[in-house]
Amino acid sequence: MHASASIVRRYAAGGLILLLGLAVVLEARTFGLGTLARVGPGLFPMLVGGALGVIGLLIAVTPEAAEHEGEGGRPDWRGWFCIVLGIVLFMVLGEHLGLGPATFACVFVSALGDRSGSVRAALVLALAMTVVAGLVFTLALKFQMPFWRG
Repeated sequence: MHASASIVRRYAAGGLILLLGLAVVLEARTFGLGTLARVGPGLFPMLVGGALGVIGLLIAVTPEAAEHEGEGGRPDWRGWFCIVLGIVLFMVLGEHLGLGPATFACVFVSALGDRSGSVRAALVLALAMTVVAGLVFTLALKFQMPFWRG
């Protein structure tokens, strides 16, 4: 792909996300923000819209942000496949086995999509994220999904 086409694509993607963020912020103003003591229904959408706007701006002005293609200018289908498969595994295993196995499978399979990583690194990352998910969602936040369905 030519450099100018990549720049145009990056500006278009960043500008589109920026416009979406601005639209969300404008619509959120109609819901009412409330006060810090009593937050209104428009605060969260306004924060999300603002974050979208900042991300869109960063995509437009950061040269490395538009590099999503694999070697040789082709899309990295292995990465896409592993990430989608990881999400599907999380949904299926979360329903039948619980948060722990679902988190492990999702992170492990998704990490395998990184060509520079190894199976051992993916395994260590999956174990670490499973422990973090167990501590944060099961113990601290009392998440509705059990860690292990027995």
